[in-house]
Amino acid sequence: MTNLNPRERCRPWTRGFSALVFWLFVLGCVWITAATAAPAVAQTTTQMPELRQRAQYTGAQETGVQTASSNPAASKTPAKLPADVSGSYAFDHNNESIDLDLDRRGKLTGFISRLGDEETDSNTPLTYFFDHASVDSDQLQFETKVVHGLWYSFIGTIVRGSGQARDDEGYYILRGTLSVHHPSDEREKSSEETVEQRKVSYKSLAQ
Repeated sequence: MTNLNPRERCRPWTRGFSALVFWLFVLGCVWITAATAAPAVAQTTTQMPELRQRAQYTGAQETGVQTASSNPAASKTPAKLPADVSGSYAFDHNNESIDLDLDRRGKLTGFISRLGDEETDSNTPLTYFFDHASVDSDQLQFETKVVHGLWYSFIGTIVRGSGQARDDEGYYILRGTLSVHHPSDEREKSSEETVEQRKVSYKSLAQ
């Protein structure tokens, strides 16, 4: 038998060990690559539900689920007031009036015209345009803008009066609760204010 050098005896074992280390290294790289790619796939999957279509929001509204795009005004009952209620109604004193304009879509606009009664605006014509106004079935309400430290709000309805024709005075009656607001800031509305409330019935003016 040929005597082998100790280094030559170790070569087969060394080569096998090197091959084992090589393949372990390759497997390790494959495992690391797969582990690194997995979170990216998971992240892409979790982001997909955020891309919502308009149809999903529409369906939520139809099932009664409120969303940020819900319109509170849509829940109001269509106006049931007569179509010819638009016009002028008497206010507190002579030459003062409330003018209402209700269009076919049920949108209410208007203003209050009155004479100033303070020292700084005595007998001066003042116009209080509506700031907010709405109609729900046969009920209407409005708020005016602030003019000279005063603004009005009203809630009520319009009923038939004693007038025989639409052109007659008192054919319609604007009936409800009128509030007179005196805000602490004379230029804009505020939570600190004094309010006077009273029941009112204003006749429609002759046309």
